[in-house]
Amino acid sequence: MKKIAAFFLLFLLLACIYRIDGVQHAENFVVQKAETWRSEPATAVFLAVSDAGSIKAEYPVLLFATFLLLLNKNVLAPAFLWIAFYSARFLNTGLKDLFERERPSFHAVIDAAHYSFPSGHAMNSTVFYGFICYLLLANTSAAGRNKKKRFWAAVCFIGLIGLSRVYLGVHYAIDVAAGFSAGIVLLLILIRLYEWLKRAIDKTSAT
Repeated sequence: MKKIAAFFLLFLLLACIYRIDGVQHAENFVVQKAETWRSEPATAVFLAVSDAGSIKAEYPVLLFATFLLLLNKNVLAPAFLWIAFYSARFLNTGLKDLFERERPSFHAVIDAAHYSFPSGHAMNSTVFYGFICYLLLANTSAAGRNKKKRFWAAVCFIGLIGLSRVYLGVHYAIDVAAGFSAGIVLLLILIRLYEWLKRAIDKTSAT
């Protein structure tokens, strides 16, 4: 609960400070500075990374992961993976409509719809890929060191998705940070619910 509360408070802090003029000026500077770092190779890479956090990439992954889990006669895990996929999007849309922050008005590489805060790519990827990472770590017998490597690989991958949104000029840095924090809150709640249900099912099956 402490982690959930900590990231929830972080989200609330970010939701408050982005309206401060000094913070907004700093964020404008970061977005405009990112424009000066653009190059054709880097833009191609970040476009691909950004796409990895979109529904067109995550949905096929969702279907494939569901198929593999069902092959192993695991029903609860794929059910929660679908819940993670859609609950993140539903909550993100609600938060965007609540805060109504406009996107950066500079030279974005791509067009992006809806509001800016919090970042949907950051939040959705945190919940979706984070839950997949949790399932992999919880259901494999890899050594502790290998599990840490997989965990940090997932963190870096999700982090790059968030970074790509700032590079492409469609989000402010605080939008991305808020997406991560809100996503972690939802992810931790889903993991707790999943583990509680799994224990209850296992206990019922054993009796």
